[in-house]
Amino acid sequence: MATFQITIDDTLAPGIVATASLEGKTPEEVVQEYAEAVSRKACQDLKVGPYYTGPTPPQFNADGTPYTPPAVVVNDPNGGGGV
Repeated sequence: MATFQITIDDTLAPGIVATASLEGKTPEEVVQEYAEAVSRKACQDLKVGPYYTGPTPPQFNADGTPYTPPAVVVNDPNGGGGV
């Protein structure tokens, strides 16, 4: 499982604490659930991770890196001599 460290401005922490209180959870659980939800939505929108759709050329690879189409090799039956 990937691990990330995030920093949230102190002025926003009360919103997390209040949400945790309303939902009967810890602030850490709230942050974890929201981070997973936004990550899942990004994967769905960008069609990466478990939502990767191939074989049509995607915008991103399954691992989230930018997709680079393979180079097209043209075989010239005339040996490249032209007309």
